[in-house]
Amino acid sequence: MAELKKISDALKLIDAKKESLRKAFEDLDAHSSSLSSFTLTWPAIDAHFSSIQSSLTRQFETLQSRTGSVPENDTPPANNAVSLPPQNDAVPSHPQLRLICSAMDAEPLLRYIMDHPNDREALRSELLEAFQVAQDPAKMVLDALTRFFPSKANGDGSSELHTLRRSCVFILERLMLFSPEIGEDVRQRAKSLAEEWKGKMKIGDNTLKPLGFLHLLGAYGLGSDYDSTELIELLVDVVRFREVYGLCRGLNLVDKVPDLIEKLISSGKQNLAVKFVLEFKLTHKFPLIPLLKDILESARNAAKKLCKDGKLSLQSKNEAASKEISALKQVIKYINEYNLENEYPVGPLEKRLQNIESHMAARAAAKKRLVGAGYAPAPIMSRQQKQQRRNHQVQGRRTTAPAPAPAPAGPSSVLSSADGPPPPPVPSAGLCGIIPGLPMGFPGNIAPPYLHPMEPQLPLPFPHAGFGLQSHYPPPYFPHY
Repeated sequence: MAELKKISDALKLIDAKKESLRKAFEDLDAHSSSLSSFTLTWPAIDAHFSSIQSSLTRQFETLQSRTGSVPENDTPPANNAVSLPPQNDAVPSHPQLRLICSAMDAEPLLRYIMDHPNDREALRSELLEAFQVAQDPAKMVLDALTRFFPSKANGDGSSELHTLRRSCVFILERLMLFSPEIGEDVRQRAKSLAEEWKGKMKIGDNTLKPLGFLHLLGAYGLGSDYDSTELIELLVDVVRFREVYGLCRGLNLVDKVPDLIEKLISSGKQNLAVKFVLEFKLTHKFPLIPLLKDILESARNAAKKLCKDGKLSLQSKNEAASKEISALKQVIKYINEYNLENEYPVGPLEKRLQNIESHMAARAAAKKRLVGAGYAPAPIMSRQQKQQRRNHQVQGRRTTAPAPAPAPAGPSSVLSSADGPPPPPVPSAGLCGIIPGLPMGFPGNIAPPYLHPMEPQLPLPFPHAGFGLQSHYPPPYFPHY
């Protein structure tokens, strides 16, 4: 009880102390002309301390309700309880935002967002609150966009520019959600900037450029000035970004989402199409089951292509298996979340998933045994290294002089019977690179360590038809369909 009384008395002194601070600030402001840089204003400082005061008061009231006690001479809160989420009771983690926005400082705002890339969740709500104390948030944000397209194109791929553009998109997204009143002069400036940006990008440019352009249109209400078909094409380019759903709403393109879904399906992006169907509740137009089956079929085809392009190497098999595993897990998640098991049973999918994962584990175990036995896998060569090796081989054949013909046998021959009989001719390899008469595998009855009962033809780091010979029949990366 005594501690609560002390806290209550301290909170009552805040207004008096803030008034003393105001008078001190006015005295300092009277001498601001003597200072080289003085940009602070009392409304900005007052907003900052008022925010902290409000937060402390809410926390104190919550503490009172939990302890069930009220300090003397204090009026209990309504219903003797205050139910507030804990996250709303905390002191703002970025109070500087209110100071920056109240001073309408565009460049410091952009720099602050750039300097805190890992704290976006807290900034999402606090930036909206900071916009409330800005005299003209739309103008301030527009002033912060001047460096989105640099004057020199040579820095277009720098990490600094990428961070700047990502921060601009973040601020525009928050402004679009804040939906401020926009003056006609600011709107005309935004319209001119949009035309300038449009001329510096193109369809198919799936970077932050079209994402920033679309957010500029949405934040300043310029979507109606552009053809909806063109905007849909740009949305397809940026569909991988999480902000794309808000853009569809901010640009008033919700009625065009079916066209966007059709484009995603036709371009083989069924997984993204499913997300749009669920986000905008369009299952009556696009049933989920055919789309989920298309996701699996597309993943299997991509897996086969990976194996073919990788010439059935161990790496290509693992990449292909990982791709199908990811698709299976995604489809199983959709089926479970939206109760689709009556239409699409998950049993066969889970069995398929377990089968592929067990084969990947078997390959990893076989490779580990081989490395433990002293057989290191051959290093993976890049295309350039392979070409250099071929060039060296061709160059070596050109520079090597042909061996002289052997002298005929007789007294004058340099060969004698002491040298022993000539070596027997090396038989040519037959089918699958197997030399007739040579034993297969290791000597004795030792089972080769690369075999596994679940996959008897695992890829080998050395030829399995005898050392130095290549098999013509590599195995698939997992059982056939």
